[in-house]
Amino acid sequence: MTLNYQSDTLNRSFESNSNLLHSNSFNESQAELSTLSPLRQHSSIQAAVSGPEIEIQNLDNVPYSDRLVFSRIGSLSNPPDNGVHDTVTLRTKNLGTSPLRITGVPITGPWELLNNIQVPTTIAPGGQLDLRVRFKATSGNIHNGTLTIKSNDADEANKVVQLSGFWQSVSEGNQEPSLNEILKVFGYQTKVTGPGQKLNQNGLVQAVGDEVLSAYWQRANAAQPVSVRQLAAYHTQDKTATIFWHSKGSDATKVVFTHTGVDGQTLLPRKQNLVQPAQGSFAPNGAFGFKIDQEWSDPTKNNQLIDQQKGSPGPSGHHVRFWAARNRQGQVIPNTWIVAMDYSGINYDYQDNVYLVSNIKPETQAALYRINVGSNTSYTDSTGKVWSSDTGKGWFSPTNAPAENAGNVQIANTTSDKLYQTYRGKIANNTPLASRVINFNLPVSTPSNLEVRLHFAETYWGAPGKGPGGIGRRVFDVLAEGKLVMNNYDISKAAGGALNATMVAIRGVRVTDGKLTLTFKAEKDFPLISAIEVLRI
Repeated sequence: MTLNYQSDTLNRSFESNSNLLHSNSFNESQAELSTLSPLRQHSSIQAAVSGPEIEIQNLDNVPYSDRLVFSRIGSLSNPPDNGVHDTVTLRTKNLGTSPLRITGVPITGPWELLNNIQVPTTIAPGGQLDLRVRFKATSGNIHNGTLTIKSNDADEANKVVQLSGFWQSVSEGNQEPSLNEILKVFGYQTKVTGPGQKLNQNGLVQAVGDEVLSAYWQRANAAQPVSVRQLAAYHTQDKTATIFWHSKGSDATKVVFTHTGVDGQTLLPRKQNLVQPAQGSFAPNGAFGFKIDQEWSDPTKNNQLIDQQKGSPGPSGHHVRFWAARNRQGQVIPNTWIVAMDYSGINYDYQDNVYLVSNIKPETQAALYRINVGSNTSYTDSTGKVWSSDTGKGWFSPTNAPAENAGNVQIANTTSDKLYQTYRGKIANNTPLASRVINFNLPVSTPSNLEVRLHFAETYWGAPGKGPGGIGRRVFDVLAEGKLVMNNYDISKAAGGALNATMVAIRGVRVTDGKLTLTFKAEKDFPLISAIEVLRI
């Protein structure tokens, strides 16, 4: 039979404003672009291709035109009352000048077609056919499969579509996917943690994997809005979650959208009308922050006490986190981020609400200092930032604290190894523990609110050919302006072992006396500091 469907007019109000699928700044191969942006390749005014020409469109519009994502819970015969994303529509179009003949639609894995498509069938030029694909797994966790559209298209006779889904036996009950599993289903190659790193740091403001620390953000392209699509909700079933934005300097928030409570345990949840996907956009002027339910992207606005009670050794409140989004080829998608949150004091798994946010970049903050501690020369890192030597500047005391150098060792979880190969902290071996203190006094010309970023790597304890062990061998406190900001900090424990870089951000340090004073005080062995950044808030 011939299905002479006419081209439709899609509701593209979100897509036309979105960089999720249509970013012109994607630095990817043309092949990958074709899967990311199904609507960019063939506009309504493009001349038809001679002969049959297949084009597919994932009506979820995420993650790719040729990858469909699903989730479901329990059995097929008696599932729970949860909303689940177990059915996706794949639109098949004929953009050519002659009929597109479909001769087969074989599927691998636990999926099925819900509409009864008899093959062979034909799509007329300009027409389309919707395939409703259902996920029917009843065991396992992550499932992968394919759907292949066999046709008479001259160069795409076998159009392969990736299928990926997550099945859980019950709602909640420790059966939810991890953040890594969620991203795996979507096909994003974002590195959540690096070697030795742990996602759960009890709310410590410390970056891991592809994460970037920034309390506030700005539009990357001021002519386009910020676009947000919720990828996952895995929290208490029947509870909604709302994402807000607010201008920096104001706590007045504006709603982006709220997902429906019935979709509290699913990928790609819906809005409260149960029809539209949970997505939205907004156009802020200047720097802005996010708020997801009661959790803010600025950690100083969150409950830090409960994090510290749970075991965070330093600045806390790190409940909303940002990772650079990477596509299937592992390339960073410019100005596009995986945003994940966890509610204060729960379990710090950061998959309660997960979003894909595009057209944002970290707020630009003026750098007062970037110091490569222990070096006698300046250093330009892999991102082009210049780090000054601390030698001969009169910044640290005691002045006889030696510069130490671990040599040309490789440091994990950084592309700027040299920054972590030198350090200070040791004084003399016979120095009493109470006197094993090193201070940095950095001139600040005017009263300032600062963000201090401290960079560490354990290069002795647990390193090959150096001191034995690791965790518990070096423990110290950090004070900023006389206030304890890091208590019993253990680099090996926080970084996941020796020769692993880590950075802790201390936000909201107030300086009124003309100098920023940082104190590193030993609790066991000597303190260690590799690099210091001071940014103006």
